[in-house]
Amino acid sequence: MKPAYGIFILVFLLSFSKGYAQKENNSVAEKKITIQIEDRTIAAILDSISAKSHVFFSYDPLLVEANKRTNLSVAEKTIPETLDILFDSKFKYQILGEQIIITAPETEGNEKAEDKQNEKNRGMIFFRGRVADHDEKEVLPYTNISIQKSNIGTISNTDGDFDLKIPEIHQHDTILISHLGYRPYRQPIDEIRDINYSISLQPTSVQLKEIVIKIVNVQDIVNKILSKISLNYPRDPEIMTAFYREVLKQDSKYIDVAEAVMDIRKAPYTNTFVQDKVKFVKGRKNINVKAFQFVDFKIQGGPYNITKLDVIKAPDSFLDPEFRDNYKYTLDEIVELDNRDTYVIRFKPKEKIEEPCYQGKLFVDMASLALVQADFSLSRSGLKFAHEWLIKKKPKDFYVRPLNADYKVSYRRSDNNWHLSSAHASLSFKVKSKQDKVNSIFHSISDLLITDFKPDDGTHFKKDELFNPKDIFTETITSYDEDFWANYNIIKPSEDLQNALRDYYLQNDSLFKINEKEEKIINKN
Repeated sequence: MKPAYGIFILVFLLSFSKGYAQKENNSVAEKKITIQIEDRTIAAILDSISAKSHVFFSYDPLLVEANKRTNLSVAEKTIPETLDILFDSKFKYQILGEQIIITAPETEGNEKAEDKQNEKNRGMIFFRGRVADHDEKEVLPYTNISIQKSNIGTISNTDGDFDLKIPEIHQHDTILISHLGYRPYRQPIDEIRDINYSISLQPTSVQLKEIVIKIVNVQDIVNKILSKISLNYPRDPEIMTAFYREVLKQDSKYIDVAEAVMDIRKAPYTNTFVQDKVKFVKGRKNINVKAFQFVDFKIQGGPYNITKLDVIKAPDSFLDPEFRDNYKYTLDEIVELDNRDTYVIRFKPKEKIEEPCYQGKLFVDMASLALVQADFSLSRSGLKFAHEWLIKKKPKDFYVRPLNADYKVSYRRSDNNWHLSSAHASLSFKVKSKQDKVNSIFHSISDLLITDFKPDDGTHFKKDELFNPKDIFTETITSYDEDFWANYNIIKPSEDLQNALRDYYLQNDSLFKINEKEEKIINKN
């Protein structure tokens, strides 16, 4: 039997090091290259320099005019000298390891870059706020915030906070804020003011009448989730814009924070042989909020693996007919999502099942029988089996025990189909070594948010642009400035994460500085 968690697990690599496992920044400023290129885009020229010198570039495409065509001819020039020739000495370069960040100088160039950013912002409407339960006043994490007649959207963070950037072409549309078990809230975009909104959602509940309980066959509902895939989910490929964040903690301290915008070529749900492809667009990370102590903790394949949480595209044991007999399913309740009745089906392993299994809830749209959300965790017995799949490498004489492996995946309805909307993975490990006096809990949190999608227009994903299961996400990107995301929608960092990044900035000149306007919003709450 295949492991129940085989396609979901983020693989961890642990290595031991005396002292602190900080990354060294080896300068590449002295590397010299010879290159001659005619009539190519600046982006293509930078790609050529990267391939020739094994150096990677981070830059704002608008700032460097990435689509502009030009020529470049240099002989035995250092990379900074080469870039000065290419850009007429307009920019400055920060070197971090094998990465070179191209930014505007802190003079008139900064003002021009700021003018360009302001010009872009003039075409955007900003909707910010916090979502909470109207009765209990508790914040509502993972609330969907979307534009009603568009595929653009975001979700609230663990504090219930959100930011949504809206192109002005949608100014006469409406924002829909929805959460399972609550009445949706609608906000006309043309009535938005530049304030921080406090949004209270009214809880709803559909009473389970006796006649409903009698006629509902839970096994039949689970069967129809799969049999109706071709009716409920896209049958053609899509190109999705996605935001991904990966956070690593050692005990209560943030260690690594990395995030990226990615393009995903979402394969048709009706073709199980074609896999999703994930392409890096731009990303940033802190330069270690706090160094790992004794153990260098890394996740392998994060952006690639988290797409495998799409349990409709790749059904796991609690949906797979081959292994479904290992589970017990019960109808828990009926709730509302966007004014649509939704079954809540609880599942758990049957007794005396000697196989790794999950426990959790399936949220199924009553009318279409589409799965709209799944919350699931490795069961206690499943965690016992998980060690060898979770830990790819660990130091000798170290004891490592998985504490939890929790997952969530959700889908959003558009044009009578349900599309992947978000995915979340949270995993914790106990790491001990008497010899080296290590006794820590390592915690990984990974979030994927689909911020927009469209039909596949034949976009070609080059092989060397793709994430694969062996990539270590935090080693593929570097840091950037405070305006890095420009008009991309992201998941707003939680307050404790922002505080950790702010403290690190004050002490270490991190490039993760939070702008003053956002800080005012944080303090207002």
